[in-house]
Amino acid sequence: MIGRLVHKELTELRRDGRALGMLAILLLLALGAGLSAWQQARVQHQAWHAASEGEHARWLEQDAKHPHAAAHYGVYAFRPPGPLAAFDPGLSPYLPVTVWMEAHRQNEALYRPAQDSGSAGGFVALSPAVISGALLPLLLLLLAAPMISGERERGTLRQLLAQGVRPERIVLGKGLALGMLLLLLLLPLWLLVFAGLLLGGADGDVLLRWSLLAVAAALFLGGFSLLCLLVSACCRQSRSALLVLLGIWAFGTLVAPRGVMEWAEARHPTPSALEFRQAIDAGLADGAARERRIEARAEALLQQYGVDDLAALPVNFNAVRLQEGEEHGNRVFDAVFGQLHDGYLAQERWLQGAGWLAPFLAFHGLSSGLAGSDLLHFRHFVDSAEAHRRMIQQLMNDAIYQQPETDGRRYLAGPELWATVPAFDYRPLGVGDVMAFYGMGWAVLLAWFVMPLLALMAVARRLAP
Repeated sequence: MIGRLVHKELTELRRDGRALGMLAILLLLALGAGLSAWQQARVQHQAWHAASEGEHARWLEQDAKHPHAAAHYGVYAFRPPGPLAAFDPGLSPYLPVTVWMEAHRQNEALYRPAQDSGSAGGFVALSPAVISGALLPLLLLLLAAPMISGERERGTLRQLLAQGVRPERIVLGKGLALGMLLLLLLLPLWLLVFAGLLLGGADGDVLLRWSLLAVAAALFLGGFSLLCLLVSACCRQSRSALLVLLGIWAFGTLVAPRGVMEWAEARHPTPSALEFRQAIDAGLADGAARERRIEARAEALLQQYGVDDLAALPVNFNAVRLQEGEEHGNRVFDAVFGQLHDGYLAQERWLQGAGWLAPFLAFHGLSSGLAGSDLLHFRHFVDSAEAHRRMIQQLMNDAIYQQPETDGRRYLAGPELWATVPAFDYRPLGVGDVMAFYGMGWAVLLAWFVMPLLALMAVARRLAP
């Protein structure tokens, strides 16, 4: 009986020219958006690879100079595209792509891709994630709104019940028909991308991310399909069901995200650019503790080598002063930059919690997180670049420490020292870290699937003409 009901629903959908037309349009949009996003991500990856190699070559080819001058010579770190940015660019167009690493200061990241897009940057990119999270639910509600209410209007629901068909089986058959429609539409595309990742040499982390994206999409779209059937079962007219579902879709996709983002910014405010720079400058200016540590190091070295003057040390004490300055600045940067990024991530957690009100937010957060195009990955990139900057300063200061200045001669380093600095090689966060941060999003999507299912089963038992 259930098989016949599923066959009946799929036959009606196949005979409905409007449904097939909308499916064809959506499929073409998905293919076009996917190819465009893949091409853009490929170009960005090539540009990142060329820029990173060129920057490291520039560092290696610098002339002979004092190591501290080389520390100020500096080097850029470039943020690569996310592992699955072709599916969901997320915040990548609005996040800076490079950090200037130099002595004494942690600099803010620079150059947002959206700055180069001109007036076109104001338009939302039609990515596969946007199609899956916003447009596909719109198609589902158009197809599912009349599934049960339409049967009631035509009088066929009464006939099915009179023939002894249990209401639960009617609802189950319609739900399976919607599920099969989604499967036939999305599974070939998912397998095509999975095969492309395999052929492209993607590692296990990327393949696992893509598989988890499929699970998140299945929970989100499955929950929305069940909600559509629930509303259709509760409404006596297809028109009423359609209006209710359009209102739910508009609120959850268009209205709630914007309002929740404003709420999150008010709940977890972040400092302005001026306040941020003033906090750094104030922290760097307070050098009393640094001077005490320098004096303590000086006394320890004088006792260690049994001399009375710093100039008589067999090491270069200027390196100690430089490194203590770096350590003092690092504590300031950790506090100020940490507070800024903690505020951004707190806003992201607030958006996840608001997913209970609008599950689109939970799906969007998970999608961008697994694609590597969210604030969590951006902070990880900034922290990785800062760790690399500090490693460079430590290497340069260690080289100075081993070369005491005698007779006014200044130590000049060459390529052998520059070669000790490895190229900046950023590795994105592991899937485990992403899953831990977005645990609330997974809970929302799971509840979004289970709660409409339970409610639909309860309504189906009392289904009446």
